[in-house]
Amino acid sequence: MLQFAHGAVQWLTSQVLNTTIPVTGLGFQPKALRFYWVGLQSNSPTAANSQAVSERRGVGFASSTTSRASVGTYSGDNIGNADCGSVFTTTACVITVNGTGVVDGLLDISSFDTDGFTLIVDDVAIANITVFWEAWGGDEITNVTIGSIAEPAAIGLQNYTATGFQDPGISNPNQYDQCVMFAGVQSVNASGVGQAQDSGLHVGFSTSDIQDAGNVYINNITVCGNSDDGSATMDTDGYNTNNQCISMITIAGGNPNAIAYVIGYGTNTFTLSWDARATTNRRSIYMAIKGGQWKAGSITIAGNTLNSTSTISGVPFNIKGVSLIGAMKTQSTSGPPTSTANDRIGFGSGLSTTSRNSAGVLDEDATANSEIDTSINYTQVLVYPSNAGVLQTAYDISNLRANSLTLITDTAGGVANEWIGYLVFGDKKVTAGTIGHPFII
Repeated sequence: MLQFAHGAVQWLTSQVLNTTIPVTGLGFQPKALRFYWVGLQSNSPTAANSQAVSERRGVGFASSTTSRASVGTYSGDNIGNADCGSVFTTTACVITVNGTGVVDGLLDISSFDTDGFTLIVDDVAIANITVFWEAWGGDEITNVTIGSIAEPAAIGLQNYTATGFQDPGISNPNQYDQCVMFAGVQSVNASGVGQAQDSGLHVGFSTSDIQDAGNVYINNITVCGNSDDGSATMDTDGYNTNNQCISMITIAGGNPNAIAYVIGYGTNTFTLSWDARATTNRRSIYMAIKGGQWKAGSITIAGNTLNSTSTISGVPFNIKGVSLIGAMKTQSTSGPPTSTANDRIGFGSGLSTTSRNSAGVLDEDATANSEIDTSINYTQVLVYPSNAGVLQTAYDISNLRANSLTLITDTAGGVANEWIGYLVFGDKKVTAGTIGHPFII
């Protein structure tokens, strides 16, 4: 069985060094954790929107007290020349950085507990921040690998460690039990050393999908955004598409100049095909999970029409939850990769029609002074702030069945044919004839 829970912790400036933050009530001991944050703070169940805080966003992973990694970016609010920074680390699961590249906040894992996990403050927060978390456990998960990726010096194939992985084509043709989660930034510095650099962040997922006659197809999705550090007029760009899991905007603004996608899985490894690269050693992190059932993909929805719906359907396993990423845009042109104005990224998590969290951030393009808008929400599964610092668009889960999940537009401020990337996960289907279990559809 795969088990899933999600929630939030409040990381506050009042929490001194070595303060512990316990998270309990999961009902299981987690084996893999994913974190995301945008720089805003509000206690559950109170949603919040703001145009008065700087962007401090990032993604982190953890599988033990010694295996964790995170990336973070900074973009200062209401500043004449864009002030940005980025950082990656392999010694903390949450990190923040300032515009000079100085690390100014760290959360690490203190323990994995029988009913949850405990975080510890390794560097006191510079601002109050809500950190959302996702936790996976259960006996179906057999291995979790956390690693780092340095952008290579040349295009081509690169292999990365993923303990327990194997070529899906030599296994059960119904196997969906391998997943890789990605995140990365513009920094080229060593672990824990920040850089005064563009605020570029990418997020992505990759899963294998067994097709007819044992043919293997890999599902890849990515979202990225960037603000040009030092720009007098704000230059922010975004990109979101299928068929890639790593994407990074050109430093100083423009189209993506780093593109990669998982081309296959092998024995204890996965392979990235780098179709484009530009800045050697730009840093990314990943978490590879063996076990459970996973499927990445995308849907489109009428984000400008109240109560419009879109369904993730035909999932070949019993859904336990979903992670969402998006940019409040239509799908980007990927050949060649072409960005569009505004750095806007949304994150979301959900396990039912009544249990979901989300966070979104907008770094506005073409303004004289920088304008950062943020949103966090405990009653929607995906949200985006407006350029006035209020909620512009919100999506909820309207239906969750064994093998499908339906999203609904609850606040219609988005665009027609809006792209939303998803990662659904769950248990293997129980088939007819299985002793002691009913048939599940």
